[in-house]
Amino acid sequence: MAARLGLFLAFLYFVLPSLTLGAVLQKRATCTPASHGEAGVDDVPAITEAIQSCGNGGIILIPAGIVFQLGSTLSFAGCSGCEMQIEGTLKLTDDLDAWNGVKAIVLLDDITGATIHSVTGSGLLDGNGVPYWTEFNEDSSYSRPTLVYIDGGSDITIENLLVRNAPNVFMSAAGDATNIHYSGLTMQAIPSNGVTPKNTDGFDIGPASQVTITNVIVDNQDDCVAFKGGANFVTVTDISCSGSHGLSVGSLGEGTSGNTVTNIYVSGATMTSSTKATGIKLWDGSSGHGVATVSNVTFNDITVDSSDYAAQIQVCYESTGTCVPSTHQLTDIVFSNFKGTTSGAEGSVVANLDCPADGTCGIIFESFEVNPPSGSAEILCSNVPSSADITCDGAASG
Repeated sequence: MAARLGLFLAFLYFVLPSLTLGAVLQKRATCTPASHGEAGVDDVPAITEAIQSCGNGGIILIPAGIVFQLGSTLSFAGCSGCEMQIEGTLKLTDDLDAWNGVKAIVLLDDITGATIHSVTGSGLLDGNGVPYWTEFNEDSSYSRPTLVYIDGGSDITIENLLVRNAPNVFMSAAGDATNIHYSGLTMQAIPSNGVTPKNTDGFDIGPASQVTITNVIVDNQDDCVAFKGGANFVTVTDISCSGSHGLSVGSLGEGTSGNTVTNIYVSGATMTSSTKATGIKLWDGSSGHGVATVSNVTFNDITVDSSDYAAQIQVCYESTGTCVPSTHQLTDIVFSNFKGTTSGAEGSVVANLDCPADGTCGIIFESFEVNPPSGSAEILCSNVPSSADITCDGAASG
């Protein structure tokens, strides 16, 4: 008995302190920057200091009820496995001169391991788009920043946020970034005071791989998701897009490099009041243009709600003169389980499929039950093989 008591006392004396110390060591550091609380006064230096202090595995807390002004690029340099909890608001300033030609508002440049999210769901990332849309509408040379730009790096998660009024593109993943995850986002570009947003893509993906987008709502005026050159292994599930240009591969082929999109899977999309629900945008074969390779792309379980086209393939994208035939390669492109009703803007036409005349058009349609508001559905096709299992009702336009 005495021996057992001695062992127990030794455990209390030697082991428990080390366990307590371990628990202390595992506690993550938290840094809470202070806001100036004045419109137009840049709060980025304070947030940057917090990242430098707590960026190595720690937490940077943007507290609820407080607005932080972003007057310069918020760089995540120094973040490694860090977490930014946005419970308050990060808002772009009105300084048009300061932001002209700047790449990004929030920049993750070769960052490994970062999470940007809201725990409570109260977090707002406000791009303050109206003055930037106004300036661009008056001067198209004005160069607006992307709201959140991931350039290289890996293991980055952005989730559970309200993201509003990006001055340009909302979210970009490029620079061969990998393992990028977006979820639980509500993204809105809302016209205001007669000003219409332009180029407010929800997501521009590529070159990047192993990217997931899930449980997202996008209300904008350009591509909902654009799969750019170099997009590979991208999965989109449970997305709702309103007012957009659709779920788009491309555009591809404008230049001679970066024209490959592979292994894209979209499933569970509701496309409301969009110019097209799904599509592929390709430049023609004019001198200086490249050859696109698009393979293993699936659009599945798509609900069309008052969109102009359910599906569209363009091989004369942005052509202003003669459309030169191209040799683009489309293989294993699947449009499956489509349902719903188009807007009627294209009459009875529900799909417009113009494939490359001198290339390949490996497309397949399965369970495509989309109708116009009145009359019988028509599908226009050019250079589409019989293996696509489509009944064509006339020639497509580019």
